[in-house]
Amino acid sequence: MASTQKCQYCGATISSEEKTCPSCGAPNPNYVEDTKRTVFFPKTIAELQEYCAERGMPLLRMRFFIGENYKEPKAFGIYKDGDDFVVYKNKANGQRAVRYRGPDEAHAVDEIFTKLLEECHNRGIYPDGKPDYGAGGGSRSSGSGSGNKNGLKNVIRAFIILCVAVNIFAFVYSFISHRNDGYFGYGDEVYYHYGNSWYHTSSSYDGWIETYDFPETDYEDYAIGTDYDSDWGVSDFKESSAYQSIVESHSSGSSDYDSWDSGGTDWDSDW
Repeated sequence: MASTQKCQYCGATISSEEKTCPSCGAPNPNYVEDTKRTVFFPKTIAELQEYCAERGMPLLRMRFFIGENYKEPKAFGIYKDGDDFVVYKNKANGQRAVRYRGPDEAHAVDEIFTKLLEECHNRGIYPDGKPDYGAGGGSRSSGSGSGNKNGLKNVIRAFIILCVAVNIFAFVYSFISHRNDGYFGYGDEVYYHYGNSWYHTSSSYDGWIETYDFPETDYEDYAIGTDYDSDWGVSDFKESSAYQSIVESHSSGSSDYDSWDSGGTDWDSDW
């Protein structure tokens, strides 16, 4: 069951079914679908938005405006203007420096994506999973000399292969763990299976408590549904404090951005 709340960045109403705020593009911490990252090298504005949402980036705080012609000072952004794509930086004094304007969306996205990673790396944050290769800034083009460049390419290639393998494993594990998620009935109690954990409640009290196991080993025979039904006489598990704790624990990985200070950006340079 979808719920609504206020976006913590702009105050707009946002549904729990939306990954990002429709108003400001900030990630929605209450988005609860257990999805895995699918975008690693965005080539379109939509893919870049997905990349940022999957990694929980607070774009408003980071001062990156993806798909928006933002006109206030201190901002990086990309948007489509007719047949052209525009990549820009608004300096501290409000002056705009256009990094790219043209029909090549992939090139435009790469420009803003590279800057996004650079700003993250400068703060010790690596959403791309790449290590810091030294004091040169950690950008994707770091390194000097053909030998160093080839070595760096090999390291990156090996790391990408490792990331793909890890994500495939994580996807398979997630599918196995959550394939039996849903509600199960036993007497006057209702149980909810989430991942490898069990929670239960009953009509005699309001609330969900984590329990070690289901009373019967053949629990599949007691399934009553994957979606909540008020006719069961109990509260919705996904509206409970127990479920909110699960969501908060899943979103804890985005805490690296909590201390993001836009004052660490050189807003006086052209780029």
